[in-house]
Amino acid sequence: MAAGSGMARTTAGLFACALLLSACDSSASASQPLRTGDPAHYLVKLTDLPSPGFTIITPAHAADAAELAGNNATRAVRLTQEGVQAGAAVRYFRAIDLATANGPIDVVNTVERFATASGAGAAYLADVKDLDSVTGAAPVSTGGLGDEAHAVSVVRTAASGIQAVQITLEWRVANVVNIIVVRGRYGGTRLDDGLVLAHRTTTRELAP
Repeated sequence: MAAGSGMARTTAGLFACALLLSACDSSASASQPLRTGDPAHYLVKLTDLPSPGFTIITPAHAADAAELAGNNATRAVRLTQEGVQAGAAVRYFRAIDLATANGPIDVVNTVERFATASGAGAAYLADVKDLDSVTGAAPVSTGGLGDEAHAVSVVRTAASGIQAVQITLEWRVANVVNIIVVRGRYGGTRLDDGLVLAHRTTTRELAP
């Protein structure tokens, strides 16, 4: 676990300049009933991850507005104003060589439950606007996912010369906003890696 944590810090450093979130393709669907479950129930599970070797770096836990906002005070206030009721977060990591890795090596997931679908929608749209403005963020189509969905990709070159990619998906199901970030080698980590997880999460959220 110590080795994995060290690798996690190294990878996080590669992406310090690769903040990202959200991107192109919103798909409206029929109105869904409000979700009332614990957001932690909707998080990506270790068994959902398609590649072997992942370990839990940050176990699933309740997260307040400050943590959900990534310690961005402006976004934390916005979440509170839009009526966030509860949140949860989790992170997984594979301690393998970035230069030859296929599939993501770092997966971060947060879920935010709001009092109303309109509050969740307003928070989602604000995120899309903010995070599309990140330097180098390239929109990628998510196809149909939830009530609204957006994704972007950011590529950065590490000091070693290896290109790394970070892909963020953000989507809304009724009053729940989901964010999944996958990171790995450019060319070895793709949007589909995040979409597989997103669809599994959405299936949980739509279950009776």
